[in-house]
Amino acid sequence: MIVRSVSRAVPCLLIASVILLCGCASRIGAFENHINQWLARPLAELKQDMKRPDSYASKIGWKEQSWPLNNGGSVYVEPFGRDCLIRWQISPGGSILAYEAVGEGCEDPKHELAKTSDNL
Repeated sequence: MIVRSVSRAVPCLLIASVILLCGCASRIGAFENHINQWLARPLAELKQDMKRPDSYASKIGWKEQSWPLNNGGSVYVEPFGRDCLIRWQISPGGSILAYEAVGEGCEDPKHELAKTSDNL
């Protein structure tokens, strides 16, 4: 009787594990794709994209946040998810140079893409 219960539980646990792993991987992939999509592009394009009605920023009623840096550039904050903010480093000319991910919802486990500055 116990062997039969265990033999039924193992496939269910295996399927649940695969679903969980795929969900986590797709979120990390979405974050990396988003970062790659916006690096080196003009901030004006990102702002326009954030104004779309289906964007996360629009859905939560995000109020723009930014501040100047000592080098003439600035930092622009974008909400990526409930527990994730992206601080984009913007050049004096208005291009996206680098980012810093803030929050547990957007951890980049590889940290390969992150180029952070002490000024962010």
